[in-house]
Amino acid sequence: METTQTVLLATEEAEALRSRMRDLQAAVSRYYAATGNHGDFEPELRAFITHAQAINDLLTESITDKRSFKVALAAQGEDAKNLINGIKYIRNVDQHLLYTVAPDSENVRVVGGSFGMRLFPVWKSIPAEVHDRLRPGTQKLQPAFEGRLVGKEISGSMMDVLRFFGALIPDAVHRDSNNEWSGFPLMSQPGMGYPLHPEEPLDRAQVHDWLSKRVPNGDLRVAMGLRVHEGVKYLYGNTWVRGYSFTPFVETVEQVRADTSAGFVYLVCEDMFVLQAASDEFPDALQGMVIRSTVDVDEQGPLIAEHHLTEEWVTPDSEVYWDDVNVEVRKDLPESWFFELRRARRLNALVPPSFSRR
Repeated sequence: METTQTVLLATEEAEALRSRMRDLQAAVSRYYAATGNHGDFEPELRAFITHAQAINDLLTESITDKRSFKVALAAQGEDAKNLINGIKYIRNVDQHLLYTVAPDSENVRVVGGSFGMRLFPVWKSIPAEVHDRLRPGTQKLQPAFEGRLVGKEISGSMMDVLRFFGALIPDAVHRDSNNEWSGFPLMSQPGMGYPLHPEEPLDRAQVHDWLSKRVPNGDLRVAMGLRVHEGVKYLYGNTWVRGYSFTPFVETVEQVRADTSAGFVYLVCEDMFVLQAASDEFPDALQGMVIRSTVDVDEQGPLIAEHHLTEEWVTPDSEVYWDDVNVEVRKDLPESWFFELRRARRLNALVPPSFSRR
C-alpha cells in the first residue's frame, strides 16, 4: 500500500488513538504468540477485530477533521478500502449476532520443526444463514470481506491493518521506551520470510537497507571482539535486553559507526563478566542459547571508541565465540537463510513471548 498523505490529529486525538493502537498492537502480538505456543488464539483474533474497527470508528466519526481520513483512505485505493471494509463486516458479525467468529479450522497451515511449530490459520466465509441476518448496510460489505480476507492468512492481514493505520496516522502508533512499536517485532519463525514488523518493507530488496538505517533493537550491545574476515572488519558480541541476551550480533565497522551516530549504545567488554545459562527460564526460546548477566550489563565496559574499531582484538576466552556468530558473513549459505538470520539478529526478534510478558 502506497501512502499519499497522512491524517493530522489534535494532541488529545492522537493520545486517544495511541491508546487504541496500543490495544490493537497488543492483540496482534498476542495472537501471533498464541499461534506458536499452542495457546488459544481465537480471543485475540476477536480482540483484534474489535480494536481495529474502534480505530476506524474514531477516525470516521470522532476526530475533528473526519474528511481527511476519508480522503486519505480513498487515496490508498481499492485494496485498502476493501481491507478496512472487510474488517468492519466481520466486526459487525461478531458484535451483533450470536455467532462466534473463528478461523477456518479445515485449512490451518502448520510450519516448523525443532526450532518451534507455528499455526497459520486463514479467514473463513460467514455462512449464508448468518449473513442474511445482518443489516443491509453491513451486507453490502460482504464482497470486501470475501475478496480481500477470506482464504488469506490471518496474521498477514493483521499486519496489513497495522501498516495501513501506521502510514496514515503515524502519530497514533504506540511506542515503548526505545521508540519501538510496542509488541514488535514478532518472533522470527525459521523458514518464513514474512514481515516481522509493521514498518518492514514488503519488497525483499528494500529490507536490507531498512535494517541498516534503523538502530538495532534491544537496550544495548556488548562487543566481545573485532575480527577481519576477507578484508572486512567485523565487531561481534551480544545484544542485551533487561539483563538477558537471546542473540549474538556481528556487524561491519561501518554499520557500528552508523548505529552509534544514531544514538545506539555499544559497550566494550574488556574482561569477561560473569554469565549464566538461562535457556531453562524460557522454554519457548528455541533458536539459540539464552544467557543472563549476574551484574548490571550497562556497567561492563566503556563506550566503544575509534581504537576499538581499528585493529583485531578479542576478550579473553571469547575468541571461540567468533565461530558461532560469523555465519552471517560466510558465503556458503542460501541467501534466504542469511536474510532471516540477519533480520532476526538486527531486530532482536528471537526474544520469546515468555520474556516479553514479564
